[in-house]
Parts: sequence; structure tokens; C-alpha cells
Amino acid sequence: MATIPRQSVALIDLAITVDGTRPRWETAMRRLDGLTLLEWSIRRLAEATLLDSIVITGLDDSHCALARASLCHAKSVPSSLPTPSQRAAEIAVKMNADWVLHVHPGCPFMDPALIDSLISRGLAHPEVDFVGFSVPAAPNFSLQRLGLVAEMSSARGLTKILEEGLSNDPLDVPQLVRLNQSDLRCLWIPLPQQLRNDSLQFAMETEDDWERAGTYMEMVGDDFSWQRLAAVANHRPMQPARD
Repeated sequence: MATIPRQSVALIDLAITVDGTRPRWETAMRRLDGLTLLEWSIRRLAEATLLDSIVITGLDDSHCALARASLCHAKSVPSSLPTPSQRAAEIAVKMNADWVLHVHPGCPFMDPALIDSLISRGLAHPEVDFVGFSVPAAPNFSLQRLGLVAEMSSARGLTKILEEGLSNDPLDVPQLVRLNQSDLRCLWIPLPQQLRNDSLQFAMETEDDWERAGTYMEMVGDDFSWQRLAAVANHRPMQPARD
């Protein structure tokens, strides 16, 4: 019997709640320029060359919502497990994955080049439990608000979270990791300098965000790269990327 090859899997967990109340699937099903935010996320992820597959998980109510969206090449793998880390560990086993990317479906501008950078670092450092972005001078910088990046756990790291008794926490895995760094081996990638601006927001959270996203789309045309988006958002000419 053939063995399923090891994979890097992008995981969109629609059951995670926003502010502990509103499930992500409600935002993910909202439309921007004719597509749901979930569809935008899947399309952007599909452009990452080092990503092997895209999985959407969640509980029964979130999967009922998927009937309103096109999954393209993504797979729907529902789960009955109650917390994000438990669901992520389950998906890692089911997909035979070495790495699981934790993707928030609320950003239509997810950048495939940043995702490939993340995966390549993980592949080069198989001993680590988690790979994420950081702003060294601003440890509380909100990557979720920025919305252009994902972060990634190894299958081993997810197993460690279960074994350490951390998996009962309802937090998303990247949040959980940051609160328990001493128990895990983490590799932090400096966020590109042009993105280290607290005023930048590409995630979709409020009604103002929809209007701003529409403006960005008009201004960037077909170039959705993070460099172009940062240049437009910062109202200055693009600069070379540097760590």
C-alpha cells in the first residue's frame, strides 16, 4: 500500500471565534468584489509554491456555511474536537503533514511570497516546533491586524502541545504558542521593514476595512504583492525589501 507523502498544509479553522464570541466563518462568508473572504484566502494560498494542500476545518455550523463558497482546490475536513490546537493536531495526522500553517480567513491580501518564506525556514529547521514572524522592537505588534502573513507549527510541535496539557486552551495556536514559548522551540523571522507599521491593516474586521480594501484593490491593479500593498498603504514609493 502506497504511503501518503509528507506535506505542508494550510489550515483554515472556521470554528475559531473572534473576541471569544463571533465565529470566524461569519466573516469568512462575507463578500468582497464578488468573492467571499474564504475564496480570496484560498486563491492567495494557492499561489504559494511550497504549500502542498489547503484544508478547511471547523464544527458542523461552520461547514454548513461552506455551501455558499467555492472551495477550489481546498479540502473540507470537519472536526468534532473542541479547541483549535486539538483540531490542528488532528488535521496534521489525517493529512500526514510535517507542517501546518495557521491561516486567518479574514484577509484577501494573504501574501504567497511571505508564506513560501515561512515554509522554507521550517523545511530548513525541522527541529523547531513553531515558525512565526516578529518585530524585534515591538513584541506586541499585531500580525492578525496586519493580515498578510500566516504562521506555522510542526506536527511534532502540535503533539507537544497536546502532551504538555496546553491543548484545552481555546486560543488560536499562534496565540497559544506566544503565551507558552518556554515550553516550545520557536523560530522567529523578522517581518520586512516596510510592514513594521502599527497603522497598517489588511485584515477585515470592521465596515471601514471593506471600504479600505476596495480602495487598495483599485490602486494596486493586478499587483497584490506585499511590497505594492505596503507602498500604497504607506503613501510612499516602494522600497527594496529588507529583513
